[in-house]
Amino acid sequence: MVPPSKSLTQRALLAAALAGRRSAVRRPLDAEDSRLLAVALGGLGFRLSWGADAVEALGRDEVGGAELFLGNNGTGARLLLAQLAALPGDWLLDGSPRLRERPVGGLVTTLRALGADIAPAGGGRSGADALPLRVRGQTLRGGTVALDASASSQFVSALLLLAPRLPGGLEVELAAAPPSRPYVGLTLEVLRAFGAAVETRGDGRWFRVAGPLRPATYTVEGDWSAAAFPCAAVAVAGGAATVAGVRLDSAQGDAVIARLLAEAGCSVRETSDGIAISGPALRPVHADLRDTPDLFPALAVVVALVGGRLTGLAGLATKESDRLAVMVESLRALGLPVRAEGESFTGAGGRPVGHAPAGPLDPADDHRVAMALAVAGTVVPGLRVAQPGCVGKSWPGFWQDWRTLLGEES
Repeated sequence: MVPPSKSLTQRALLAAALAGRRSAVRRPLDAEDSRLLAVALGGLGFRLSWGADAVEALGRDEVGGAELFLGNNGTGARLLLAQLAALPGDWLLDGSPRLRERPVGGLVTTLRALGADIAPAGGGRSGADALPLRVRGQTLRGGTVALDASASSQFVSALLLLAPRLPGGLEVELAAAPPSRPYVGLTLEVLRAFGAAVETRGDGRWFRVAGPLRPATYTVEGDWSAAAFPCAAVAVAGGAATVAGVRLDSAQGDAVIARLLAEAGCSVRETSDGIAISGPALRPVHADLRDTPDLFPALAVVVALVGGRLTGLAGLATKESDRLAVMVESLRALGLPVRAEGESFTGAGGRPVGHAPAGPLDPADDHRVAMALAVAGTVVPGLRVAQPGCVGKSWPGFWQDWRTLLGEES
């Protein structure tokens, strides 16, 4: 079974904390990112009880200020930044060196338009609105705001999750549809589950959300971003696998990998508790990943071995690593002639000759790159991965589950 969705867990944890007592998140992802967010919410006074299969909200104690550390959790940092702006107190939001490099400027600009008091705290990128940020929380006005979300759809999600706390809610207008649009849909799903009034247009450029949030219990479904890796392994190595915990009609954008691999020749069918997939892929894979960039590491391995072209990759440079550059370097180290040009990635297909390099490949501390290298290892004998523990960000039990998938002793 793949782990619960990281994206849905973080949105639901925040919504449950805001909705207060009698709210719960069932089957949350218990991993680094979700724990970092839960600890940060605790620093804000929100009392969360993390049990064996659920997180329960127990209310909030008044807190006058706190220093919050989000590691390399870009989703959590952006969602929390919007909340801090409207929560009375003095807050310092910071993260790892990589998180300090990841963009938040567009979100900061829009929060200031709502009356937020946010300023760089020093130590980040000179002259830029980047972490660490000092936030003096105060009452913000609602109404209508314009947002530049070209850098991240998480800017949109952050404002939508803030909206129920603002007088009359919030109307958000975008100049263009953001990248990773399905993740905004997941945010709206969680908001509806907790009782918010939600309006949107089909073009993905206008949203209106109003509160209040009401106590609810939200169950997190399996993570298609994680399911991509066993699916990709079957596509390149052949054989069959059952991936439990996901469904083909999921609102998660990364569920599209099932269709992409079916079009490439894999067999995919739904089962009572997930999907069954068999391979190998027989045809090149062609896909625009602007809305589903987290699929890139897994599909890059498929394209490298089967052939094809992936486009819409502009946002990869600001992920947990510069994923396009790191994957190109790793795959070339395996003797695979892949190429990156602008926002695209191409591969001619074909099997690598010989064994893996003598030393381990470096995933740049990126969980999805490490898991993609595990996929490559199904066809490259002796491949080793440095920093294997980085998978704890989203799938702490990955390596044990991977050995089970491969039929090895755990």
